[in-house]
Amino acid sequence: MKDYKDKKTYTRLGLKKGKAAIRTGNSSNVKKKILTWFGLFLLVFIINYLFFIRFGPANIKGIIGPALKNHEKSHTSTEWFHEGCKMYREGNLAGASKAYTKAIALKPKNPKIYLSRGIVYIKMENYEKAINDLNRAILLNPGYSEAFIKRGLTNLKKRNFTYAINDCNYALSLDPNMAEAYYTRGMAFRGEGLSEKAKNDFKKSCELGNDSGCQEYEKILYIKNGGT
Repeated sequence: MKDYKDKKTYTRLGLKKGKAAIRTGNSSNVKKKILTWFGLFLLVFIINYLFFIRFGPANIKGIIGPALKNHEKSHTSTEWFHEGCKMYREGNLAGASKAYTKAIALKPKNPKIYLSRGIVYIKMENYEKAINDLNRAILLNPGYSEAFIKRGLTNLKKRNFTYAINDCNYALSLDPNMAEAYYTRGMAFRGEGLSEKAKNDFKKSCELGNDSGCQEYEKILYIKNGGT
């Protein structure tokens, strides 16, 4: 028996097949979207696990720190100065000199910063740079007694004893109670072979509370008394 279907029947069958294909296509797209969102969720979960659980906050800082370094807040001259002081106390002389240099770049007429960097250079035994900074500090503040003392110390270390004595003399004319100035001048007098003047300065330095002055004065007395 012949199976007969008219044109309308085939048309209806075609529509049904088309609708089935559309439903199949929609189902496939939904599955893809679900898989995509699940994949994204899994990726976020893994990243959070690695960063916040496995590595921890300390390691996160180490990972992203360099990337954020270029976005640091700009420091003021005062902030760089305090950073330099902190590094100096910690013994980081190179870091301190760089911090002071940045402070000077922002405020080039502050004698205190030149003095501080000059002291760092003395510690680093870079006496020429120290002299330059101390000269600058004195030029900006001619009555800066501390700068004269440190320049005297630098000249002492360079064995420029006459210059060291002159710097200490001027510092003491500004403030006659500076124990360090007496001690530094005493060392310069000793370098010049002026033992009695050195002894008097060490004694005065000791009286003003300088331990190094006391030690040098006691050595002189010990030698003078024949080691007794």
